[in-house]
Amino acid sequence: MSQAAHRISTWDIVPGSLDYPLVIAHRGRSGVAPENTLEAFRQAIDAGADAIELDVRLTRDGRLAVIHDRRVDRTTSGTGVIGKLTLAEIKEFDAGSWFGPGFKSARVPTLDEVFEEVPHFFLVNVELKVRNHIVKRLVSAVVETVLRHRRLESTTVASFNPLALRVLRRREPRILRGYLWSARHPLPLRARWLSPLADPNWMGPALHTFTPELLQRFHSQGKLVLARDADVGTDLEHLRSMGLDGVLADDPEIFVRQRPQAG
Repeated sequence: MSQAAHRISTWDIVPGSLDYPLVIAHRGRSGVAPENTLEAFRQAIDAGADAIELDVRLTRDGRLAVIHDRRVDRTTSGTGVIGKLTLAEIKEFDAGSWFGPGFKSARVPTLDEVFEEVPHFFLVNVELKVRNHIVKRLVSAVVETVLRHRRLESTTVASFNPLALRVLRRREPRILRGYLWSARHPLPLRARWLSPLADPNWMGPALHTFTPELLQRFHSQGKLVLARDADVGTDLEHLRSMGLDGVLADDPEIFVRQRPQAG
């Protein structure tokens, strides 16, 4: 994997201070490689992204599988619920052929494997996928992995679940937290009433809830704002003029090629 020069190696950023928003590869460069695989993360770095975003779930034997859905069915050759399968069972599944025949060797990675593959300075955004009683187990596993790889500065942890972020804040307050929400969520989640539980460092509006007014409000509160390209468009100069701190994209190259070339 090439190690392109990155100007930013920490998530501890002053809101609105960047020359250009961070370009964050959503589930890796998922527009050209199977999402949440090492192949997608390599592609993201090679394309010049500033960060990768990924999802983690806990397997039956307590391992951190990097996968978005509750079930393996959509993105692997297997079937079943992540929490009812062991890591060894999940590793048997083909996690790439659904995207294209050239990716048939892809497997569901662990968070350890991602940290071992991705350069230490490279920014990683870990989303906790959890709703039930395993919140503490998942949070503890993520914290232990971040600390073991000494990635406090280059890792941030996000979730739609404010209770999970509250557990994270108590378990390891040095890891920056991001609160996500969606217009599809029921109240009170959609209205962000529970966000004080998370005490987030950054906010991630999703599914057409972003507005420039919301951006300014959160900046005034000292919070970073990361948004999806589906909500903010793909004109990097426009996003720069708004002061957006980061943009998530399935294909980060769309934004990277708009940035002035160094030198």
